[in-house]
Amino acid sequence: MRIATRVAPERIISVVDPQARHGHRSRRDRYDGYKLHISVDVDSDLFMAGQATTATTGDGEILEDLLQDDPVAVSEVIGDTHYGNTETRRDLAENGIELTAPAPPASAPKGYFSKDEFSIDLEAGTVTCPAGQTATFPATKARRRQARFDPKVCAACPLRDRCTRRAGGRIIEINDNEELLLAARQARWTPELRNRYRERARVERKNAQLKCRRAKLPWRGLRKANAWLKLRIAALNLDNLGRMALVAP
Repeated sequence: MRIATRVAPERIISVVDPQARHGHRSRRDRYDGYKLHISVDVDSDLFMAGQATTATTGDGEILEDLLQDDPVAVSEVIGDTHYGNTETRRDLAENGIELTAPAPPASAPKGYFSKDEFSIDLEAGTVTCPAGQTATFPATKARRRQARFDPKVCAACPLRDRCTRRAGGRIIEINDNEELLLAARQARWTPELRNRYRERARVERKNAQLKCRRAKLPWRGLRKANAWLKLRIAALNLDNLGRMALVAP
């Protein structure tokens, strides 16, 4: 057997560890192996749950499992933009859990206006561009709605070079969860969210503690990776409890 030199979804990268995968923290920061997911209580500074997955598993995909494994009822989740999508927001709201996480920024080609720079009025069914032009979109709750700007107006617009290259003018997509996502993006820059979001720094510190003196997993295979994680967080919790001088009755 040998590893194919090509790109494919869930590509096997090792003949001795076939469950290992390529992972990406960013476009430039890559790693091989597995991904460890943890939840931490910001008040007690204890690990509450943990699970190992393949490196290709998204952070938000494992959140439900972490909440179920938590021995204490969770009232708030503080996470990064990976947990700020509409699906996670809707699911947590249905379960009465508050989410403190920045909404994912709208993507756009480098140098072009993103969707966040357009003013969207859901009640009026209008979208206003940075140049002050307005386009409408259907008021029906369709899965996919579009606000299409007049191509003649876009062609003569002085901001065209920063907006679109389409001959048919700029198009803004309005998804079925736009109201939820719009509110989250507006709250992204508020002092209230920023002050609460600072608590997430504790989790980053626990990540560093988890990897201290052990940059790589000592075992191969997903089952053993998960077992190592559970043993590791149990040992760190015992050490933390000892430092806090907590004695069981």
